Amino acid sequence: MFGTIVTHASQPLFMQEISYPFALVRHELRYEFVSVSERRKITKVVLITKSADDRIFNLALLDESENFELSDISESNNGDLKNVLATVFKIIDHFLNVHTTSVISFRGSDERRQRLYRIAISRELAAISERFVILGMNRGNISLYEVDRDYDFYLIRKRI
Repeated sequence: MFGTIVTHASQPLFMQEISYPFALVRHELRYEFVSVSERRKITKVVLITKSADDRIFNLALLDESENFELSDISESNNGDLKNVLATVFKIIDHFLNVHTTSVISFRGSDERRQRLYRIAISRELAAISERFVILGMNRGNISLYEVDRDYDFYLIRKRI
């Protein structure tokens, strides 16, 4: 699914100049869904990107604006937070079913969102833990997730 396509320097094709080698690195997966309220519909994007470690993938939850720009700091306040978070966990489940040895890493884009993720994980920990191992990272140290403890990053992997 992920790979690299590399081209080699070649004879002139465009602008009569020889091109440099280049690579297209497929390191990103994009999931989309629509958050719906009585007021509006908002396209949500979950980007999953490779980190420096091939087993760890970073997750970002973004809002797509009307001009197709992505933002992790916009405040949609669409009244469906639980539905949005449930959808994100379904996406994580889908990804980890395909990439069974991978780990998803994420954090809030600000302190408020980081706290929100902590509260949501703590509230749903028993149910989530049936399918996943939830870890937390503080200052580079990784440990099993503990309810209501602050973490720099959250990590999720498939339960084996």
